[in-house]
Amino acid sequence: MRGADLSRLVAALRGPIELFVHDARVRITLLVTGSGQVLAQHGFTSSYEVMNVASLAASANAASNALAGLMRVDGWKHMHHAGSEQQIFLAPLRTPVEQLTLVVIFDSASSLGLVQFFFGRLAQEIDALPDLSGARGSEDGLAFERDLQRGLDRIFSPEGGSEA
Repeated sequence: MRGADLSRLVAALRGPIELFVHDARVRITLLVTGSGQVLAQHGFTSSYEVMNVASLAASANAASNALAGLMRVDGWKHMHHAGSEQQIFLAPLRTPVEQLTLVVIFDSASSLGLVQFFFGRLAQEIDALPDLSGARGSEDGLAFERDLQRGLDRIFSPEGGSEA
């Protein structure tokens, strides 16, 4: 996405993501593009964790889409793994611009049912964002790298969007 589009989109996503985190009672949330570009995040304590999870989520999304294609089905609905203390939920958000991936990590304060319910509402809110419907893709790889770096700088700046 172009720099101005990315800035508007990141700002527009902040409210819906904060509401999702509150209502679903989750600890960690990350919204990434198919290439691993971070659009929104909550709850991470280090940029290293964010970038690792973002790249793994983008890879999981690509692999799930490829498997769905081999099976001749329409994409994937979500992935869920329940650990002994925490659970992880990954789900695609199909938008007019591109497919995004939401990563959610939660514990006993929430449940899979709550996460799924509020994910549905989040998907509707994000789909209705005017900033998303007007966004355009970057014209080249260098533009993507510039946009990514600006977004990361903004997210991890002391006064930016990073939340502990």
